[in-house]
Amino acid sequence: MCSTSLRLGRLKGALENSSFDEISQFLSLPGEPISYSISVETAPTFVGGRYTKLARDVSQTPWNQQDGLLISANVEDVLCKPLLAAFSADDGKMHAAGREDIDVRMLGEGRPFYVQLTNVRVFPSRSKLQEIQHQINLASKHVKCSGLTPVTKGDCDIVKQGQDEKEKEYRCIVKAEEEVTDEMIGKLDGLTDLVLQQTTPLRVLHRRTPMTRAKRILRVSARHLTRSEVEQITKNDEDLTDLLTNRLLVVDLVTEAGTYVKEFVHGDFNRTSPSVGSIIGSRCDILQLDVMNVTMSWPPANR
Repeated sequence: MCSTSLRLGRLKGALENSSFDEISQFLSLPGEPISYSISVETAPTFVGGRYTKLARDVSQTPWNQQDGLLISANVEDVLCKPLLAAFSADDGKMHAAGREDIDVRMLGEGRPFYVQLTNVRVFPSRSKLQEIQHQINLASKHVKCSGLTPVTKGDCDIVKQGQDEKEKEYRCIVKAEEEVTDEMIGKLDGLTDLVLQQTTPLRVLHRRTPMTRAKRILRVSARHLTRSEVEQITKNDEDLTDLLTNRLLVVDLVTEAGTYVKEFVHGDFNRTSPSVGSIIGSRCDILQLDVMNVTMSWPPANR
């Protein structure tokens, strides 16, 4: 121990009494000055809320058509861009409890979502978030948001779980191949706990694993459309209204998450069974589909 201390003491003395040039003869030093940088990022920040989508040509996220053109109208851009600016963040990504097709409206209280913001430099107050929400709703005709509020990373697990676990409510406008009778309506209206066997739909087969899943329709209600409701669809075309008045019906559904509703209506070439068409005994197609509600306690109450 004493020997080690003695050697260190001698080395220290030698270094203190030597010039830089003398020391550099025994060391390999870089020819240029050494430089370094330090970067600091804040932890991700999360903002939650619900959105409604009032048009049938707005996608949830940006995507390209087959001709390569970007569909500019999408929910994510409408919600993220104002938040990125307000928080002075580097990036933002929207996550939602499921998704609707581009031609499906999201109505009712809206779909739960949160935006994850990266490297935030400004932290707006709750009142400022309400201003941002107001600005979003004024600027966008087809996308609206509500309940915009700060949430935690732990809160966001509710949205992730809800994508696969929560109930969804839908309204379908269905066209039958033949006139729909009260007896046909009666076979559908009031059904509960209907178990479907759904093979991966043809329309998503290019991006989903081919398999058959059991899905539940929890409740079904069905009725004829009134003539005035048909006129709204036909844009008051009298001949078309006369043709469709007795062939259109409203089907309201409560389903478990992950149910392919369009395929439940038309059967997808018997890949979904049973279907609305097989139940009422007439080939059916879906003209319009709306998501009416996503059952979830979101966003969390203010703390």
